[in-house]
Amino acid sequence: MPSDSTDSNKFKQVLVVYNPASGTVGDFDRRLGAMVRHFAEEKGYVVNARPLTQDMTSAEMLAPVMGPFELVVAVGGDGTVGFVLGAVAESGLKIPVGIIPFGTGNLLARALKISTGKHNEDPLERAMDTIIHGDTINLDLGKMNGRWFTIDAGTGPIADAITKPIKEHKTKFRLLAYGWPLLKSVTHRPLRYQLTIDDGEKLDVEASGIFITNSSEMGIGVEGIEHLSDGVLDLLVMNPRSVVDYWRLLARFFRWFILNQDSGHVPYLLRKVKRVHIEMIPKQVSRSPLHRFARKTRDILSGKTHVPKIRFEAEAMIDGEPCGTTPCTIEIVPGAVLVRVPRAEAPAIVK
Repeated sequence: MPSDSTDSNKFKQVLVVYNPASGTVGDFDRRLGAMVRHFAEEKGYVVNARPLTQDMTSAEMLAPVMGPFELVVAVGGDGTVGFVLGAVAESGLKIPVGIIPFGTGNLLARALKISTGKHNEDPLERAMDTIIHGDTINLDLGKMNGRWFTIDAGTGPIADAITKPIKEHKTKFRLLAYGWPLLKSVTHRPLRYQLTIDDGEKLDVEASGIFITNSSEMGIGVEGIEHLSDGVLDLLVMNPRSVVDYWRLLARFFRWFILNQDSGHVPYLLRKVKRVHIEMIPKQVSRSPLHRFARKTRDILSGKTHVPKIRFEAEAMIDGEPCGTTPCTIEIVPGAVLVRVPRAEAPAIVK
């Protein structure tokens, strides 16, 4: 009589990991039925669905049921996708990950061309076609102080603003929910940082936002799927000081959000890096006339006078979520995980 392990190996298994709280995953039961049908009819897969819980570890998420999984599918927003990709990378498993974007921004899915970002798009249909009929690429991931990220890490008032929208606002207003926090960031003076790059080169910079990106986020960074597998990160130092500077940032965002187009030249791209260490220098930076005007307007509207304090550390974030404070070290992990992408978009196909 064959053993249980032999019988279990006959099953081709796919693990579907989903976040019940993601922005558009509400009718997951119906969508799961469609996924099971697609996987069974076209690939002969047995589907194991596993909801993410708040305290779930990577090992718990990837624990096999009837033998090893041949495919992992992340269903949800950028947070869910990032957690799944980081877990697979940390485990060392060389199995492809498919992405079904059911979140608010779906930034990585847009960067990988799995999603177009159009409001009338069916995320399930396009994503399933990618998973079943697409190609597999080696995807770079970043790490900040040991935590994985897929799109970017950052610090400074502009980066901090990206972490502020609450879930209800993101669900209702989607990416427009970031508008008010970003506008409020104008009231904060730039900060001074020391950057230690790659082989030890040190730079002192003033910035309202430092971003280390693997691809474009909301118009910030360099577009193109090839940048997700090039073995380097883009170091961006943003220090807008005038209405014109902020207007250019806003124009990039709306060009990306509404037209789904790259804005070409990135004026605040400092260089390509593999590793950067960021420390905040506790020294106040002078405000521009725009910052002074915005600060004074806020004081008048709030009826309070805000007294500036010298700061010794700055908040940091990864993929739009808070992630401690400076000092922080960010580095690239080339080819950290395998990901399914549309066939026409794959620049580095894994054979």
